[in-house]
Amino acid sequence: MRIDLVYLLMMEELNIQNFLDNVGQNSILIDARSPAEFKQSHIKNAINLYVLDNDERARVGSIYKKSPFDAKMLGASLISANVSKHLQGYLSNITPKTKIFIYCSRGGQRSGSFGVILSAIGFRVYKLKGGYKAYRNYILNYLDTFSYDKFIVLDGYTGSGKSEIIRHFENSIDLESLANHCGSSFGNISGEQPSAKQFQNSIYNELKRVKKHDVTLIEGESKKIGKLQIPCKLYRTMLKAPRIWIETPLEHRVQRIVKEYRSIDKDFFEKAIKKITPYIKKEYLEEAKKAFYENDFQRCAAILLEKYYDKVYKKRDNYVLSIKFDNIEKVLKEIKEFILTRTSL
Repeated sequence: MRIDLVYLLMMEELNIQNFLDNVGQNSILIDARSPAEFKQSHIKNAINLYVLDNDERARVGSIYKKSPFDAKMLGASLISANVSKHLQGYLSNITPKTKIFIYCSRGGQRSGSFGVILSAIGFRVYKLKGGYKAYRNYILNYLDTFSYDKFIVLDGYTGSGKSEIIRHFENSIDLESLANHCGSSFGNISGEQPSAKQFQNSIYNELKRVKKHDVTLIEGESKKIGKLQIPCKLYRTMLKAPRIWIETPLEHRVQRIVKEYRSIDKDFFEKAIKKITPYIKKEYLEEAKKAFYENDFQRCAAILLEKYYDKVYKKRDNYVLSIKFDNIEKVLKEIKEFILTRTSL
């Protein structure tokens, strides 16, 4: 009992702020939850060294309702086997100098059990008080109260190259990449979107990253990107920010759209076209479908851009700057020069 107490004392429990402040170089961050929990959302740079896998967690939980003692016996056995695999696998190359930060769902037995074993071996272990639940509460509070407002919003018609500019601009937040969605009816070309929780986590990480910059570029978006919603305060901040209009010739927009969407199949096209059916005249809809099935993707893109996207896009009248997108280097230079002159941003 005395030895166990020593190991427990060696494993330091940190509140969420101290935990996040101290995770860094020469340390590893372990998520001890099940793979399903980890997949749904997790702390950035965490590795999933679960102490119970998905099925094991369900089994232990089911037994616990009938007999807590039997559940703990089974859980201890399964945890020991899984920790053994991690020690012989990923952790076999970790030196004692490495700091180990660990969390589970609520900072209870899963991270505690793993942490005690690691402490007994001789690792410096830091456990998150309150677990992942504490982290999520911290994230939600941050997104409701953050004070950074040095944004410039990029606007422009679909295919104008806004995302390309964002991805080439160092001080930027790429919401579409974080959401894994292009933000339109045809936007879900990259597959599954992250969970709402992981999307919020990613936005938090980006907001923390850009705090050191004077001005950050962000693309004008609707409140929703696919199935995900931009956090309310960030969206309100974007609405108040100065805006730059990106003007791009239709032929260049068509080329960009064709390049980005050439790989879509007929099933994807039909599902996407169904979403916009109420908002486009039937004759144009049929023309676009005919062009698509004849593999005339340029004509299809041109019709959808001119007859649907450009008509539903609400262009504002309060842009601080309008830039013609000739080439990416020229656009980036103009934006940077504009930022330098806007000391009031």
